[in-house]
Amino acid sequence: MHRKTQGKIRIIGGSHRSRLITVGNQDDLRPTGNRIRETLFNWLGPNLTGCRVLDLFAGSGILGFESLSRGAQEVTFVDSSHRVIKQLQENAQDLTFDQVNIVQSDALSFLKNTRQHYDIIFLDPPFSSDAIAAINVIMPDVTQPGARIYREFAKQQQPPPLDAAYFTCLKQKTSGQVNYELWKRYE
Repeated sequence: MHRKTQGKIRIIGGSHRSRLITVGNQDDLRPTGNRIRETLFNWLGPNLTGCRVLDLFAGSGILGFESLSRGAQEVTFVDSSHRVIKQLQENAQDLTFDQVNIVQSDALSFLKNTRQHYDIIFLDPPFSSDAIAAINVIMPDVTQPGARIYREFAKQQQPPPLDAAYFTCLKQKTSGQVNYELWKRYE
């Protein structure tokens, strides 16, 4: 029997800079790399104090943990995998972050049922998924004016843009096989 090993990812900024989180080795788990995270958090700014963050398709949770390290008020992690949820709980405990909500759910179902509005949403589904298109439609309902949405997807994918009546694309970039974008809701 072949056992999957665990890896570690380093938080790159904030109060927990250089701390490691454990990441289970799963075929569909693709943590956002250091270079892309550094660019993303340069775009977002070094201080996320007071931000309510949603990490959809949380996977390793590195984007949410980076946000907490940089002062986010609260992070909600959503993932459908029981193994991922268990690892997120362990990492949150190891890092002594208590301002977290960890929810085992399909991302689309979670968005349709939440009553929260978020300041930052990380949308990084598995590359084999076409979830971005369906989720785009719900974004105005779960964001508030000024909210930012980060989207990450495979280079060959062409998800539709967010609704131009609500959002504008601030930044976009390609790194290797990954496209990533930062959108902002009009204030």
